[in-house]
Amino acid sequence: MSDDLVPIVALIVLGSCVLIPFYLRYLSGIKKMETLVKLAESGTEFKADTLNLLSREAGPVTDFRRGAVFIAISLPIILSLLIAARYELAVLLGGIPLCIGIAFLLAIKFGRQQYENRE
Repeated sequence: MSDDLVPIVALIVLGSCVLIPFYLRYLSGIKKMETLVKLAESGTEFKADTLNLLSREAGPVTDFRRGAVFIAISLPIILSLLIAARYELAVLLGGIPLCIGIAFLLAIKFGRQQYENRE
Protein backbone atom coordinates (compact mmCIF):
# COMPACT_ATOMS: atom_id res chain seq x y z
CA MET A 1 0.00 0.00 0.00
CA SER A 2 1.42 3.37 -0.91
CA ASP A 3 1.78 6.15 1.61
CA ASP A 4 -0.90 8.20 -0.13
CA LEU A 5 -3.61 5.64 0.64
CA VAL A 6 -3.00 5.50 4.39
CA PRO A 7 -4.85 8.75 5.28
CA ILE A 8 -7.68 7.88 2.92
CA VAL A 9 -8.15 4.45 4.49
CA ALA A 10 -7.89 5.97 7.97
CA LEU A 11 -10.61 8.52 7.17
CA ILE A 12 -12.87 5.82 5.72
CA VAL A 13 -12.43 3.59 8.77
CA LEU A 14 -12.96 6.42 11.25
CA GLY A 15 -15.95 7.69 9.31
CA SER A 16 -17.54 4.26 9.26
CA CYS A 17 -16.91 3.86 13.00
CA VAL A 18 -18.84 7.07 13.59
CA LEU A 19 -21.64 6.59 11.05
CA ILE A 20 -22.46 2.89 11.54
CA PRO A 21 -23.85 3.27 15.12
CA PHE A 22 -26.09 6.12 13.97
CA TYR A 23 -27.35 4.02 11.06
CA LEU A 24 -28.04 1.05 13.33
CA ARG A 25 -29.93 3.27 15.79
CA TYR A 26 -31.95 4.62 12.85
CA LEU A 27 -32.81 1.07 11.75
CA SER A 28 -33.92 0.10 15.25
CA GLY A 29 -36.15 3.21 15.36
CA ILE A 30 -37.73 2.19 12.07
CA LYS A 31 -38.41 -1.33 13.39
CA LYS A 32 -39.97 0.14 16.53
CA MET A 33 -42.27 2.37 14.47
CA GLU A 34 -43.25 -0.54 12.20
CA THR A 35 -44.17 -2.59 15.26
CA LEU A 36 -46.28 0.25 16.67
CA VAL A 37 -48.03 0.73 13.32
CA LYS A 38 -48.83 -3.00 13.11
CA LEU A 39 -50.25 -2.92 16.64
CA ALA A 40 -52.36 0.13 15.82
CA GLU A 41 -53.62 -1.35 12.54
CA SER A 42 -54.63 -4.60 14.18
CA GLY A 43 -56.75 -2.66 16.67
CA THR A 44 -54.96 -4.07 19.66
CA GLU A 45 -54.74 -1.90 22.70
CA PHE A 46 -51.22 -1.34 23.88
CA LYS A 47 -50.24 0.11 27.17
CA ALA A 48 -47.29 2.08 28.41
CA ASP A 49 -45.62 -1.20 29.34
CA THR A 50 -45.53 -2.15 25.67
CA LEU A 51 -43.82 1.11 24.83
CA ASN A 52 -41.34 0.56 27.65
CA LEU A 53 -40.47 -2.85 26.25
CA LEU A 54 -39.83 -1.37 22.84
CA SER A 55 -37.82 1.60 24.09
CA ARG A 56 -34.14 1.43 24.78
CA GLU A 57 -33.43 2.45 28.31
CA ALA A 58 -30.12 3.49 29.76
CA GLY A 59 -29.25 1.90 33.03
CA PRO A 60 -26.66 -0.11 34.89
CA VAL A 61 -26.51 -2.82 32.22
CA THR A 62 -25.78 -0.40 29.38
CA ASP A 63 -23.37 1.59 31.55
CA PHE A 64 -21.49 -1.61 32.38
CA ARG A 65 -21.32 -2.55 28.70
CA ARG A 66 -20.09 0.88 27.70
CA GLY A 67 -17.49 0.90 30.46
CA ALA A 68 -16.28 -2.56 29.51
CA VAL A 69 -16.00 -1.60 25.85
CA PHE A 70 -14.03 1.55 26.61
CA ILE A 71 -11.67 -0.35 28.88
CA ALA A 72 -11.31 -3.15 26.31
CA ILE A 73 -10.39 -0.55 23.69
CA SER A 74 -7.92 1.30 25.87
CA LEU A 75 -5.89 -1.63 27.21
CA PRO A 76 -4.48 -2.86 23.86
CA ILE A 77 -3.73 0.72 22.85
CA ILE A 78 -1.85 1.36 26.07
CA LEU A 79 0.06 -1.93 25.91
CA SER A 80 1.06 -1.55 22.28
CA LEU A 81 2.27 2.01 22.80
CA LEU A 82 4.15 1.06 25.97
CA ILE A 83 5.89 -1.73 24.07
CA ALA A 84 6.85 0.79 21.38
CA ALA A 85 8.19 3.11 24.12
CA ARG A 86 5.75 5.90 23.22
CA TYR A 87 4.77 6.76 26.77
CA GLU A 88 3.15 10.13 26.06
CA LEU A 89 0.94 8.67 23.37
CA ALA A 90 0.06 5.73 25.62
CA VAL A 91 -1.21 8.11 28.27
CA LEU A 92 -2.99 10.32 25.77
CA LEU A 93 -4.57 7.81 23.39
CA GLY A 94 -5.14 5.02 25.87
CA GLY A 95 -5.74 7.01 29.01
CA ILE A 96 -8.75 8.92 27.74
CA PRO A 97 -10.89 5.85 26.89
CA LEU A 98 -9.67 4.18 30.07
CA CYS A 99 -10.88 7.11 32.17
CA ILE A 100 -14.22 7.15 30.34
CA GLY A 101 -14.66 3.41 30.99
CA ILE A 102 -13.82 3.81 34.65
CA ALA A 103 -16.29 6.72 34.85
CA PHE A 104 -19.08 4.51 33.48
CA LEU A 105 -18.28 1.80 36.03
CA LEU A 106 -18.21 4.38 38.85
CA ALA A 107 -21.56 5.72 37.67
CA ILE A 108 -23.03 2.26 38.26
CA LYS A 109 -21.58 2.13 41.76
CA PHE A 110 -22.76 5.59 42.77
CA GLY A 111 -26.14 5.06 41.13
CA ARG A 112 -26.70 1.96 43.24
CA GLN A 113 -25.68 3.83 46.38
CA GLN A 114 -28.17 6.61 45.63
CA TYR A 115 -30.91 4.05 44.96
CA GLU A 116 -30.19 2.35 48.32
CA ASN A 117 -30.22 5.71 50.16
CA ARG A 118 -33.69 6.52 48.79
CA GLU A 119 -35.28 3.42 50.29
